[in-house]
Amino acid sequence: MKYKKYLPAVVANVSAALSEFLLMASSAWLIATAALHPPLSALSLGITLVRTAGISRAALRYADRFISHKIIFDLLDKLREDLFRRAAKIFPLKTGQSHEGELLHTLTVAADLLKDFLPRVILPITTAVLVVILLTYLLFAPLKIFALMLPTILTVNVLITALIPINRADDSDYRGKILDFGDGHDELNIYGTTAAINILDKSADKFTCDDLKNTARQINFDTMFKVINAVGIFILLLKLSAVVDRITLTVWALIFLALLELFGQIPTAIRTWKKIRAVNLVDEKFSSAQILQTDNAVELRSVGFAYADDFIFSDLNLTIKHGEILTIVGESGCGKTTLLYLLMGMFAPNVGTIAISGTVAAATFNNVIFASSIRDNFLMMRDDITDEEIISAMNLCGLNGFDINVPLGEDGANLSGGERLRLQIALAVAQDTDILILDEPTAGLDDSHADKLIANLIACAEQKNRTLIIITHDSNKFAGIGRFNLKTKLKEC
Repeated sequence: MKYKKYLPAVVANVSAALSEFLLMASSAWLIATAALHPPLSALSLGITLVRTAGISRAALRYADRFISHKIIFDLLDKLREDLFRRAAKIFPLKTGQSHEGELLHTLTVAADLLKDFLPRVILPITTAVLVVILLTYLLFAPLKIFALMLPTILTVNVLITALIPINRADDSDYRGKILDFGDGHDELNIYGTTAAINILDKSADKFTCDDLKNTARQINFDTMFKVINAVGIFILLLKLSAVVDRITLTVWALIFLALLELFGQIPTAIRTWKKIRAVNLVDEKFSSAQILQTDNAVELRSVGFAYADDFIFSDLNLTIKHGEILTIVGESGCGKTTLLYLLMGMFAPNVGTIAISGTVAAATFNNVIFASSIRDNFLMMRDDITDEEIISAMNLCGLNGFDINVPLGEDGANLSGGERLRLQIALAVAQDTDILILDEPTAGLDDSHADKLIANLIACAEQKNRTLIIITHDSNKFAGIGRFNLKTKLKEC
């Protein structure tokens, strides 16, 4: 958002602040002069001025909030949409689904923090600066160079708050334990939750204690500044008392009282600004995969990938030609599914590049089956598919005779394990893409069904000149097909 869009809110906020100063000044003048028994006309003028200032203050405060909130909520909508679009490009995260929820929470908090830039940073600082400039100008006649003490106080508030680091309690350990607790709730229900809850409680107590200490430091810091500001204003009043009359001094006293409220917002504004500067947007914390183009179907060039510090793949090179049928073989846990996510562009390699030519479809045992009918599941993936194409894909995967209109239940609950797997493969086959990647397509199938499925998939791929990549740990079922042995640095492999 361009800064000029903030201008109406800045004007409204400054006007509201000046109306408050006018109210304080006119009230002080009326109170001070009333004791001197002035003419009735003077009192009437003073009362009218106070009423006008009060009404103006209320109207301008309303306008300030209306304009600011309209800008803020428009900005918040745009921020959330932008951040969630960026997040969608990098899911799934390498750290798992529970951490995807954590990222979405972080994005929501980041959007809320960024939208506070206008009301909690720009408006308080801008208003304080403009008011101080105006008051310094008015004070210059009676105080001369000593009037510069006012901007000096403001500068000290800004600089010291900016230089002192923000102490925030580290909640990463507590959040991590909560996520682990959620991921392992089934196991904990079996073996008991007492020990895990005790560990969680200790982490929560430590976080709470650190947070309270930081809150206490912040309160002490703000109190110190209030004392410094009050001392500075008191010195200015002492200096003024020597050169102005009592009525003028009273007016300035109430103006300075309102000014102290503005100064009190400065530390919070600077701290909010520092928090906003520290916000890491999605593309700064995570990188989405960049799939390059190639003359071959697939090319992996010196690819390295790690979930944490230990690389699963290191200097992995692989070239697959158009129309080639290849099995990628590796033992369980050596990163075969991770390689699929890399080829699909769902993970980004830490080093190296991945190049793919054409469209890609994939099936894994983790694919979700929608609760609606088989037809609806196919239409979710391809909205122009015909019933004939659906039945053809089903028959190819050994799912003959199924009613495509019957609901499947949550995540395919009405299907057996083998039927569920074959439906996932049928959904991928029906996409009619250039490249088809299948992760353990024969897992849980008996030899008869597995052999027939493999034969049908190979025949379909050859007929359509489709590149077929089968990722498996069981190389015996795929004899006679090209093989690439996946070698990794994992000790388990």
